[in-house]
Amino acid sequence: NDDDKKQDPVWKQRFAQLEALGFEWEVNSWQERLHEVREYKEVNGHCRVPIKYERNKKLGRWVSKMRCFYKHNDKKQDPVWKKRFAQLQALGFEWEVNFSVEDVWQERFEELCLYKETNGHCRVPSTYKENRKLVNWVYLMRKYHKEHDKKQDSVWKKRFAELEALGFEWKVAVNSWQER
Repeated sequence: NDDDKKQDPVWKQRFAQLEALGFEWEVNSWQERLHEVREYKEVNGHCRVPIKYERNKKLGRWVSKMRCFYKHNDKKQDPVWKKRFAQLQALGFEWEVNFSVEDVWQERFEELCLYKETNGHCRVPSTYKENRKLVNWVYLMRKYHKEHDKKQDSVWKKRFAELEALGFEWKVAVNSWQER
């Protein structure tokens, strides 16, 4: 039964690994999203879809993932992904965008979600060379969490709650040592 597989930890990990590699469960989803980016550009004059695009949340997340894949994976060497990146490039897709502070937070959070999908946890090691920005961001989140004034701020309360819902651990030194 497919529903049983979705609950099985081994299958959950396999599904997460496939999704982290960009596997698409719906065959036409790549073409659909590409079409949606094209439509977005026709209306807005650019391809900078916000990460939290209210009209199409899937598209916002997808665009963010494409930037992550382009920046932090070796997909550039894969012929299928080369073609996909070229299609986005032809639309005028921007791989580096100057986002607001909230957008940067959302981008790092999305990267952390991808990291968790691949690794099964949110404990990004300080030696993680694939994404140094994520390493620094995780360090800052733990530092900010210790600061009393940030815990009182409603924006930070919401962010901390999102991290905790993802399974983020505020203290990892003991756990890291035990895992070795």
